[in-house]
Amino acid sequence: MKKIISVLIFTILCICLVPVTGLPSTTFVLNNSGQPVYGKNMDSVHMPAYVIVNKRGVAKTSANLAQEPDANHISWTSQYGSVTFNFIAREWSHDGINEAGLFISTIQGEGLMSDEYPEPDSRAPMGPLQCVQYQLDNFSTVDEVIASFQSIRPAKPPENSTTPALNWLVADSQGKCANIEFLDGKMVCHTNWTLPVRVLSNSTYKQSIVYFWKYRFRNLFSPIPIPEDNKPSLLRFAVAGDMVKKYRPQSSGRAVDYAFQILQDVEVSPTYHSALWSAVYDSANKQIHFRSWNNDRIRWIDLSAFDYSCTTPVKVLDTRADLAGDVTNSFVDYTKEIDLEMLKNSAFSDEEKAYRASYPDTTVCTE
Repeated sequence: MKKIISVLIFTILCICLVPVTGLPSTTFVLNNSGQPVYGKNMDSVHMPAYVIVNKRGVAKTSANLAQEPDANHISWTSQYGSVTFNFIAREWSHDGINEAGLFISTIQGEGLMSDEYPEPDSRAPMGPLQCVQYQLDNFSTVDEVIASFQSIRPAKPPENSTTPALNWLVADSQGKCANIEFLDGKMVCHTNWTLPVRVLSNSTYKQSIVYFWKYRFRNLFSPIPIPEDNKPSLLRFAVAGDMVKKYRPQSSGRAVDYAFQILQDVEVSPTYHSALWSAVYDSANKQIHFRSWNNDRIRWIDLSAFDYSCTTPVKVLDTRADLAGDVTNSFVDYTKEIDLEMLKNSAFSDEEKAYRASYPDTTVCTE
């Protein structure tokens, strides 16, 4: 009963705080002897969420935007298959990894509204989550993702929207990593020496890194106790960053286990797994390990086992399913009803829900 009450309180708080603070989340990159391991907590309202196998060789055109009905569109054919976590709809992805090892994770900015995005210009506007899928479809490196914003831009929301802006953490198989933010209409990118800590939470990177160094300095003399609940964004960044910095492949144990320990330590609630999903991406072994708020058991997916050809059906997995261990063979064929289920409790209009659920019908297999 206590757990149920905690879940209800957390859900109500998330619903109330989304317009102001964004959904509390944390993502990071571990350097496992040159083989990156990625972690992500998606702390969110508890709603339907799916793991989706996206196909290569699919022709797509960017979705229509009500706020920019006459804007340019961009068309592409996906070059890579990918596996993503979605709770808005298929083709609107929050985080994932593609066949080339490119990892992208997005987090809502705390106090940053999506009117921080660039003003309309000649670039094709896209919803930020569709930007993520576009980038996973087409690119293999961090540099390519950064360069892509020369031809696309995250679209400003409709007037009077209270949607928080998204920030990106991007990493590739070559070990490069970048944090991408949009502030005052401009892209701000941290990489190489300007990204000393490969972590992202809901605060801006500048705010986060200042707090991180203060946290580490104070910790040298008097360890700072971690609050039992409601861990704020800056503290989650500092705790995750400290653990990332302390990781040693030879002595810290299995990277996947260490990554899950980080995710547990920065979860908003200490008494239950509050995250909609907690995922660890093991790029070297081509696996995703994850757990969900209603299922503490860690499940894993073999990325190399999927057929990414678009001549076969798109496969999906409900993150809420009562499963354990290897769930690669538990994926089922995608249907429009799955999108409608994800969209059912969203704030979109009925027209927008119908459009998003029907958008995959506009994509065409070219193989």
